[in-house]
Amino acid sequence: PPNIIFLLADDLGWADVSFRGDPQIPTPNLDVLASQGIILNNYYVLHLCTPSRGALMSGLYPIHTGLQHYVQLPAEPHGLPLNVTIMPEHLKNLGYTTHMIGKWNLGYYKESYTPTRRGFDSFYGFLNGGEDYYDHTILFVSTGLDFWDGTTPVRNQSHHYSTDLFTKKALALIKDHDQAKPMFLYFSHQAVHSGDFKVELEAPASAIAHFPYIKEQNRSIIAG
Repeated sequence: PPNIIFLLADDLGWADVSFRGDPQIPTPNLDVLASQGIILNNYYVLHLCTPSRGALMSGLYPIHTGLQHYVQLPAEPHGLPLNVTIMPEHLKNLGYTTHMIGKWNLGYYKESYTPTRRGFDSFYGFLNGGEDYYDHTILFVSTGLDFWDGTTPVRNQSHHYSTDLFTKKALALIKDHDQAKPMFLYFSHQAVHSGDFKVELEAPASAIAHFPYIKEQNRSIIAG
């Protein structure tokens, strides 16, 4: 069976990739993938994080999982129903090792709803809909850390940009995985979604500096 790497960009717009014809934000690697693969020109996702992710994982319209209304908020007492078999569980049954990196946002009020209890062999990321890109906290009713390795809090990565951390983890998983078994990697990027409520848009200054010609400040940060 083939190895599968599923890259999910969060809140990326239709024209935010250069293979759509707008060179403002160059995306050369994605352009190569597009030129050598298949571009779906008439395909739509749901308009919010949780409904879209629930549909992706389950293959069901959100109306059938109860996730159709809004994003999953911190500690809400529900999530993607446990009686629904989701993508990593199906793939494990086919002999795959399964890994997830990045954003979950499908419920976690009980441990049974978290990624490593839903078919993923490993999880490195955050459970809510957003977090600070650098200190990995979320401000809702109060502020708390939301960065996990499996079910263990990651406390030693403050001041490290989440996109870089997630990418390094993905490269390590790909390098180290057992070639005798097929691998499924669900790489659910935080980017280009906003960060925490206190600082909505974040990117390294060195990355933003590549786009001096984008005069709208927020878009230059997103481009970074």
